[in-house]
Amino acid sequence: MKNFILSLSLSFICFLSFGQNSDIERLKQELLGTTEDTIRVLLLDSLSLSYTWSSADTAWMYASQELELAKKLNYKKGEAYGLISLGQAETTLGNYNNALSYIYQSIPLCVELGDSLGLFSAYNGLFFCYRELGDFEKSKSWAYQCLRWVERSPTKNWTVTDVLDFMSSIFERNNQLDSALYCANTAYPDHQSHSGLLYELGAIHSKLGHDSIALDFYRRAIPLAVANNSQIDVIDSYNGISQIYLKEGKADSAIFYGKLALKQKWGKTYPIGIFRASELLAKIYESQKKTDSTLKYLKQTIALKDSLFNQQKTREASAFAFNEQLHQQELKQQLEQNDLKYRSRFKIYFLLGSLLALAVVAVGLWRRNIYKQKSFALLQKQKQETDNQKSKVEKTLEELKITQAQLIQSEKMASLGEMTAGIAHEIQNPLNFINNFSEVNTELIKEMKNEIDKGNFNEARSITDNIIQNEEKIIHHGKRADSIVKGMLQHSRTSTGQKEPTDINALADEYLRLSYHGLRAKDGSFNATMKTDFDPSIGKINIVPQYMGRVLLNMFNNAFYAVLEKKKSTPQPPEGGVSYEPCVTVITKAVKNPSGGLGVLISIQDNGNGIPQKIIDKIFQPFFTTKPTGQGTGLGLSLSYDIIKAHGGEIKVETKEGERSEFIIHLPFQ
Repeated sequence: MKNFILSLSLSFICFLSFGQNSDIERLKQELLGTTEDTIRVLLLDSLSLSYTWSSADTAWMYASQELELAKKLNYKKGEAYGLISLGQAETTLGNYNNALSYIYQSIPLCVELGDSLGLFSAYNGLFFCYRELGDFEKSKSWAYQCLRWVERSPTKNWTVTDVLDFMSSIFERNNQLDSALYCANTAYPDHQSHSGLLYELGAIHSKLGHDSIALDFYRRAIPLAVANNSQIDVIDSYNGISQIYLKEGKADSAIFYGKLALKQKWGKTYPIGIFRASELLAKIYESQKKTDSTLKYLKQTIALKDSLFNQQKTREASAFAFNEQLHQQELKQQLEQNDLKYRSRFKIYFLLGSLLALAVVAVGLWRRNIYKQKSFALLQKQKQETDNQKSKVEKTLEELKITQAQLIQSEKMASLGEMTAGIAHEIQNPLNFINNFSEVNTELIKEMKNEIDKGNFNEARSITDNIIQNEEKIIHHGKRADSIVKGMLQHSRTSTGQKEPTDINALADEYLRLSYHGLRAKDGSFNATMKTDFDPSIGKINIVPQYMGRVLLNMFNNAFYAVLEKKKSTPQPPEGGVSYEPCVTVITKAVKNPSGGLGVLISIQDNGNGIPQKIIDKIFQPFFTTKPTGQGTGLGLSLSYDIIKAHGGEIKVETKEGERSEFIIHLPFQ
């Protein structure tokens, strides 16, 4: 029984787990029926997480009970899970500072316990909270933590597509719509029943202007959200539909769905969703010039905004002045209706009333001035807090930029290290030629002197011709060594990022040989056939040679690594059989780009083991690698992809598992 309850709790540990009503009732029955305290802690945690998306205040209540009981029992695991559940409930309620405080308190406990699943849940909570705060960089950072956890963890409860489901919402809210659509489409095949993902797909397509597609996703999300008891997805989907109809000029339909969002029974525990619906309805009625309805929803919007962001209200003084005007109008009507006999008396009363009204107005103005002073002081305090937060954000951004630069420099130095052995081999060849021809010239000069002494000038001239030919060869190989050294310096120095005309055929040929000799230096037994088919009509194209050299070196290294691994795993054939021969082929040709312009195609082919279809969509993701630990950073293909995109190009891969791989790069001429 205890093991069953523990597994049930862990199944709810991520904030995206939605409990059905039958599960909630069963959990309540089990809570009433058990007396074992640790099991009660876990049941309270499951109940809290089941209510997070439908009734956050109820979720908060169960999480508080869980935390209190866990502390009483000194049950650290229950305490950590209780803090995480409290943080998730506070996020849904819009209390972000409280949410962050609870979740950050849980992390040291999870680390102390070695509870990796608890850490993953905490990372999810931080990702979600920072996303709701609008701090997309921090939200993205915690999402990447989740991604790394999934790649390292042996559990099958979570996959990379689950994390991509989370990340699509970050990119969508930050208006990085291409990235958002990629993540959502990747997660979609496994998450078609997730109302949250369907809502995100609707929001992405709405921003892209695909209104009919967006409406389809919103409408599909609503029944799933209702079935899964996820009220926030219901409210968000209704708001999304209302926004599309408003954009299309269908005000009545927009009002209908906006009001549906407001009518949700659990709306009070999701104030942000209700705020968005009220704000949208106020905007619609304002466009229709319906003052009463506009005022109604504008007031509701302001009240929710004050509740969410703790702003001071100043409407009391205005209401007081309005009431005084009504009072004066009533006095005037009374004077006009009374008999002439009492007119003078009413005039006196009117004057006294006016004086009283003036006094009251004066008091009202004085109170209003006091409110203004308090509001100004509050605004100054908020400005100071905003400035402090801005300073912290700028500092964090600078640290992220430094870390990013360090990662890129690390990858660059790793590729430079792989080049070193190849460069040494390349330089050694021309040096050997220089040394050999120098020794031959020394012997020829001695022989020429002897012939001159003997008077054989014709023979001496013949020897001179040989010396001149040898000198030309010495000069040629000296220039070759010089170009290799310059290429190495060019690869290692910091690039200005300026494009310059570059012979792409020469660049590809040079880095192909450097990569091959680098691998040969590590494994002297390795041999591979290198085939090239360079189109001489290409000429020079505008690229950043340092950046494109890194792309080519990475592609060649991967190709040689693939054929080397296949060579190691392929058994020797029986006598007379055909053995496996590693081969890497590089082809360039002038073609039309997919966009229609003229450009260059670079094809890098190998006859290695190929790439499994299940990971082919992940190979360009940061930190993804199939190499053993310590042999790859997982940044090579990701940086290559970014460099090619920055050049206005495209890269794609074609592969057949067990037989071959081909990376195809398209670059524009300009």
